[in-house]
Amino acid sequence: MNRVKYFAAETWASLRKNIILAVAAIAVVAVSLGILGLVVMGWNMFTNMIKNAERKVGEVDLYLTDLTTTEELKAIEAFLASIPEVDAATIYFKSKDEALQEFKERFKDQPELWEYIDENPLPNSYELMTKDPKDVGVVVNRIKNDAPHPERIEDIKSASSAIEKLENIFDKFRQIGIVAVVALAVIAILLVSVTIQVAIFARRREIGIMKLVGATNWFIRWPFVIEGVFEGTVGSLVAILVVLSVKVWILDRLVESLQFLRLSFSAGLLAVLVPCILLGGVVIGALGSAYALGRFLEV
Repeated sequence: MNRVKYFAAETWASLRKNIILAVAAIAVVAVSLGILGLVVMGWNMFTNMIKNAERKVGEVDLYLTDLTTTEELKAIEAFLASIPEVDAATIYFKSKDEALQEFKERFKDQPELWEYIDENPLPNSYELMTKDPKDVGVVVNRIKNDAPHPERIEDIKSASSAIEKLENIFDKFRQIGIVAVVALAVIAILLVSVTIQVAIFARRREIGIMKLVGATNWFIRWPFVIEGVFEGTVGSLVAILVVLSVKVWILDRLVESLQFLRLSFSAGLLAVLVPCILLGGVVIGALGSAYALGRFLEV
């Protein structure tokens, strides 16, 4: 117990003497781990959005004019079912009224988008899925070139190209985030190391006396190790507070406001992320201490 009290007292005394460097080290740890937490949450949120969108990669939507007759609808549906790459069981006709009802349900929390509409502006449409998402382009071209009554086809849409562009953008975002986190983590380790170096220099005479009276290597080292771990831990706690605040005040509201993007967080994300950030702070502090002790403390 006396040793614990001694280590704690020595650590606190060292922190007070080098308060500016200690605060700077804590701040850099907090920034690096905070960016890591935000990158992970952003990665998770957009990954879920892409997964939701990928379910529609093989979907093709065929929009029709209001002048399309029942006979023309049957001819178009028969043509769609005849395309080898199309899963005939997924062909579904959606009427204007059904489309409007679906729109209202999706944006039920934003009635201003539809409550003042006098006439239904949405078209009749066919929805279908390809047997293989890679065949979307083939199916779209077949419809454009060979479908009966092409004058009744208003538009053909698929999500494959948009998903590919979205994934490319997201990959770049993830790479930049990882590089930034690694760079800041290295800076944090070096800054923690500097604070330990200053503490070692300030106590060099005391360390020399301790060595002369027979103090063990780890008895001399422990206060410096605890100091580094303390700085890393406090920095990680600050990072956790920042990450949770950003999630509650910004990201959760973003998810709620942009429901059409189908943004979401995986269940249990915070239960994994928070301990990882805390562990990251301890590791950064320990590495900073180890680097300083290995280079500047000969015991």
